[in-house]
Amino acid sequence: MAMPTLNPPYPQQSQQVQVPYEACLYGSMTGADEFRSVFDRLTLRTENGASHMHVRELTFKVQLPAASNMFYSAQMTGDGNAPELVCRQDLLEEKKSWIISTRGRAEPVRLHPIAIVRPALHSRATGDIHGFASSLGYLFQSEAYKRGFTFGRGIATINLYQLDVVCAFKSMALPQTPDVYPLKHIPETDKWEKAPEEATWYIEVKTPPTPVGIPASVEALVDIRDLLKGLVDLNRDNIASHR
Repeated sequence: MAMPTLNPPYPQQSQQVQVPYEACLYGSMTGADEFRSVFDRLTLRTENGASHMHVRELTFKVQLPAASNMFYSAQMTGDGNAPELVCRQDLLEEKKSWIISTRGRAEPVRLHPIAIVRPALHSRATGDIHGFASSLGYLFQSEAYKRGFTFGRGIATINLYQLDVVCAFKSMALPQTPDVYPLKHIPETDKWEKAPEEATWYIEVKTPPTPVGIPASVEALVDIRDLLKGLVDLNRDNIASHR
């Protein structure tokens, strides 16, 4: 399998550039009534209503010191630590390409007490994601599927989903070929849609990475937090993390 072709959204420059930041809020709910209340309000108060969401998400952790990671600089985290690598595949897309995201350490709570604000970069890629991550010095950490709905309001994207963690290996080395470690695949069913009472629904609100306008990003999240007030609490805690 060929190595991925990477299309970075930001030009590569030798001079120092401003690091883009994304802002995030998270929440969760259990039960059909709670889910329906949130779903109905988002459907009525967001642009274009709900769209179906079904994504596969792979996470990787770095195995090399940040100084030897040649792909992303320590500027991404500000403290010399290598960023987290998350690869997301939209299974509803015909080409099923990947979005590769690097996420730095979140800014201190004292600077942004309302939302998580962290350095982030997104690039689209196709090909051997495992081999690509390995070449950057990353180890496979976990695989999960998220199924549900996505909404848009202003600059923010709202994902309302159920999480199915297929595997999570904290210390397994990345395989060199697909034959060494065949990935399990979740069955294509609509069970997530039929039984909301039996599962927890997670909500994730994000703004796109931007090198400027962080206050505007946080403001957009506060708008959605206020919109859902009384139905679900949105905060900085990502309890749906499968890493």
